[in-house]
Amino acid sequence: MTETDLPVPARTTPVRDDHAWPFPLSTGGRSHVRLRVWPTRNRPSPLVIATDLMLGAGLINNAESLCRAAHAEFGPHTTVVRHFPAWSMLAINGEDVFDQLTLDEQDRARARRCTEQVLDLLGPGVLGYPGDTPPAHADAGAAAVPPQSTHIARALAALLRLDETRVIERRPDGYPTRTGPVAEKDLAPLSHLKLGTEALRRLAGFLAEADTDPHQSAAGAKRERQLGKIIHTLQEQTWQLGLLADELAAEERT
Repeated sequence: MTETDLPVPARTTPVRDDHAWPFPLSTGGRSHVRLRVWPTRNRPSPLVIATDLMLGAGLINNAESLCRAAHAEFGPHTTVVRHFPAWSMLAINGEDVFDQLTLDEQDRARARRCTEQVLDLLGPGVLGYPGDTPPAHADAGAAAVPPQSTHIARALAALLRLDETRVIERRPDGYPTRTGPVAEKDLAPLSHLKLGTEALRRLAGFLAEADTDPHQSAAGAKRERQLGKIIHTLQEQTWQLGLLADELAAEERT
């Protein structure tokens, strides 16, 4: 095998599947990817595949930052592969794209296309976003809307950014001296309440769909009851938030 060949996974299913893995950017702040990790048979470090969530600059401009973060967390010999799903603007001819990323002597990312090798090693289940297995063939046409888990992963990634900071001032030697928010605050208090109320209402509905008793067991039934109480509390709090928003709106009209 050449130096850039992919290692052989020890299993076809990942040992870790993080739908919104945060990693620091060289420009300050953080970005997020779906990160999957496989142990390997012939290498000391794992194989990781980072799926672009199409947030901001994505994995084209942030390839070096992704590599450094993966090496820091999983080991310097970690094999890093970036992934553009078929529906994304960076895919080719409506098919998924996988590129192995390596850092050269100048710490710049070099990409090598390895789509066929990834599919040979891990099978078609590696394609797409969470919930895409088994994927439809490219000739069948992509779904008009990505699967539910795609939206949840992207929503989580966006929420994580709300309290992230980035470097906005450095000394001549590069040492950071000031930080600022990644997402600038531009919402009025009423918008805060209204948007938060709607998000909480829909989140409560989303949680209510979870099946916490798949095996019809006593422990599962207990979980179902506990979840029901949580959903009820969330719905009550959503109602209270709505009342607060109405009260604030009434004050602003007077």
